[in-house]
Amino acid sequence: MDMHMSSVVFGAFLLLAGAGVSAGPAVPAGQPQTVDGMRVYVGVLPAAMVEGHPPGHPEAAMHGGPPRGRHRFHVLVALFDAGSGERIAGAEIEAGVAEVGLAGTQRRLEPMVIAGTETYGGYFKLDGDNPFRITLDIRRPGAQRASRAEFEYRHPWVAR
Repeated sequence: MDMHMSSVVFGAFLLLAGAGVSAGPAVPAGQPQTVDGMRVYVGVLPAAMVEGHPPGHPEAAMHGGPPRGRHRFHVLVALFDAGSGERIAGAEIEAGVAEVGLAGTQRRLEPMVIAGTETYGGYFKLDGDNPFRITLDIRRPGAQRASRAEFEYRHPWVAR
């Protein structure tokens, strides 16, 4: 390969890497994904749904309370052991949410106990009509490394 072609290939690689393009396909949010023995479920709800809780309700204050403003959403993650079906508690989850091809927001999801079971969540701004990539780095209790799961989310009002 000549020097010019090498530069073009290297430049294209840097462009794609910088754009956050993933090598693997993302599973649509709402459909589970199995990764490293975990069944991972993701849900995305408007933050306004949480705003309706009375002030003393535990969900009214989770994650510091729902953010104000437009395009705010609550990303929820539930984890299950793929073999036994048992709920996985005590995990640590780093979530990244971004429009596909753009930089986004990273934050640690907080554990929440709802109906006696542990779920994880956090608020994100999902502004725009393009698809969003939700990347989860999940560390189970006692695991040496994090497992990665990727989901694609599209607002339901956007035509496909």
